[in-house]
Amino acid sequence: MKKKDLTLQRLKNTNFPPIYEKFLLNSGEDIDYKTILSIAVILINSEDKYVQKLGYSIVVLYCNETNDYHPLYEIAINMGLYPISKFIYKSISKELFNESLFLELNDSFMKIYEKNNLYQSFEQKNLLDFFNKNLDNSLSIVAPTSYGKTDLIISLLEQSSDKNICILTPTKSLLAQTKQRIASAKIKGITKIITHPEMYTGKESNIIAVLTQERLLRLLRKSSSLTFDYVIVDEAHSLLNKSERDVLLASVIIMLEKRNPNVVLKFLTPFLNEAKNLNIKFSELTYREFYVQEFIKSEKFYIYDSKQGSGTLQLYDQFMNSFYKINSELLVDEVSFVENMKSTKNIIYLNKPVDIEDFATRLSAIRDMVDSPKIIKACKDIAEYVHPQYNLLQYLRKGIIYHHGSVPDSIRLYIEQLYSDIAEIEHVITNSTLLEGVNLPAERMFILDNKKGRGLLSPSNFKNLIGRVCRFGDIFHSNSTLDKLSPHIYLVNSKYYSANANISDFLSRTAKVDKYIADDPQNVLLKSTEITEDNIENYTSALEFIENYENGVVEKNDNIRYATTEIGKECFLNNINEIPVFDVENTLQNKVDTLRDKSFVIDDAGILMSVIDKVFFAYIPTDSQNFTYQSILRLRNESAQKFYTMFLNWRIKGASYSEMIQSFLKYWESLTTNESSAMIFVGRWGDITRGGHQALWTDIKSKN
Repeated sequence: MKKKDLTLQRLKNTNFPPIYEKFLLNSGEDIDYKTILSIAVILINSEDKYVQKLGYSIVVLYCNETNDYHPLYEIAINMGLYPISKFIYKSISKELFNESLFLELNDSFMKIYEKNNLYQSFEQKNLLDFFNKNLDNSLSIVAPTSYGKTDLIISLLEQSSDKNICILTPTKSLLAQTKQRIASAKIKGITKIITHPEMYTGKESNIIAVLTQERLLRLLRKSSSLTFDYVIVDEAHSLLNKSERDVLLASVIIMLEKRNPNVVLKFLTPFLNEAKNLNIKFSELTYREFYVQEFIKSEKFYIYDSKQGSGTLQLYDQFMNSFYKINSELLVDEVSFVENMKSTKNIIYLNKPVDIEDFATRLSAIRDMVDSPKIIKACKDIAEYVHPQYNLLQYLRKGIIYHHGSVPDSIRLYIEQLYSDIAEIEHVITNSTLLEGVNLPAERMFILDNKKGRGLLSPSNFKNLIGRVCRFGDIFHSNSTLDKLSPHIYLVNSKYYSANANISDFLSRTAKVDKYIADDPQNVLLKSTEITEDNIENYTSALEFIENYENGVVEKNDNIRYATTEIGKECFLNNINEIPVFDVENTLQNKVDTLRDKSFVIDDAGILMSVIDKVFFAYIPTDSQNFTYQSILRLRNESAQKFYTMFLNWRIKGASYSEMIQSFLKYWESLTTNESSAMIFVGRWGDITRGGHQALWTDIKSKN
């Protein structure tokens, strides 16, 4: 067999699999490590990248099993994985090496890859060099999670702090992290980082902004002449999706190029097969591409089944696409399994916030209170800010936090920092918010549900998720170990999975190392998305939004309608798309004009709610399948309007978060004594349906 013909499939048809299985399971004392290493060297020198990864994975497993790191040192030097070779020489095995000129030369050579007291790999340095050489070219950069994309942002800011630069992030959590990292870099010339449109005064000589697409849209509305020289789109793979937020992201990019045809875009993403799939309609920009090919981590996947009462544990190998039963007598439920198999820092993934809270309750029940002055102080601070009975506090006292979209932003950012800084906080229980760039230290991951929203985690989302474990910065610090090169990922079959979930099949489809994962562009504003009868309406709506927001951006199209009234135009400028603007704008305008003719004054929150109801809510489509419409339509109820009138009055008076919580509790208590039915809208936390198919309500009388 020629070396170039060696593939994983052909390896399966040799004597390799039984040797490899014995090595993987570490079964028996007669493992022939010499043979294993010889095979690994042959694999690493293959021309097939997946075969190379297998060889590298074998060497990593051998070294961590035997504590003999000589082979990994040699492999790391030859593959350009200098953070590994430097770590081995400096922190693990320096005393095991015979001092020689060769070692000293290697050590001197690696200093070329030193930056800010950290060592870069060969491709990390190439990436930074490529980025700096192409500062004024639009780029598409595909690099694994934690590979140093923040360094690229800092590099651009250091060299162009006198320019208008915008960093677009998909979430407020990532926005806050990005701002903090920029501030920590203390870049000369940067004294202000704009994270809200209200921070922009128009008097700035130049601006550095970190924004979500919604905030950028509001900023562009605030200043019709504002342009940017550079725009960095972080987690750019989200552009492929068809959600309203991702179409909006493409829309603001189109507007930015219209305002400044010379704008330079930098797309940063952990996965993408073809950069051309991010090309946006009506854009003339071309992109230079950089794909990181090297690999440093090799995950170990396990499946534990606690549903059937069998307590079976299997190892899944992503190279052979095989499952190996591990002899174990665990026979424990998912909660005990997580606690038994935990490391110092652990991410527990679930899909639904209600499941996150449920598992946090169950996990905290089997853990002892943590004796930590820092946690005691944190609990006191959160109790004062929110409420002494806030559920999070009982979990935090047991070394657990949770992280999902319903946690207030300020609290979420605070507990993220607590988790990073306090060793006694061992678990973070989270959902897909982790997929959107939030960076937390973790050594192990437990996946207790393989869904994201209503569908399964896609292969790209799954790889993005597991990439959050054992980030490079966590692997190579002084107190670390190279066990983190093989992070443990546990898929724990439990009550949180669907009844018909096939985890083995899911792993084969998402984790198999040589499985090709094609890009799936669905955003109607991407050139690679075909416009069909199924999406033509969404495409036209997207064009109408852009044109009514900033006229003259897209090519002439007879199907595009333009708002003709003041209120119609304001709806587009404020991204109000819940009502059929073109169908009702004249009616809305007549209502507004009538109020003006009467010199109608809105000086009360109750009057405001009534006007909004009559002018806007009355025209929301009654689509029982649309969560957004249902959420708004409930505000037509008199009781809901009374509640939000009360809520607005609290905000107007400047009530603190804790004061508003107390007011909520008093209001709910009044419902339980004064109303025969105490139904309240709670959205995704609901357990009762009312006028629709989704459980969005609950009876407050039935709650503790």
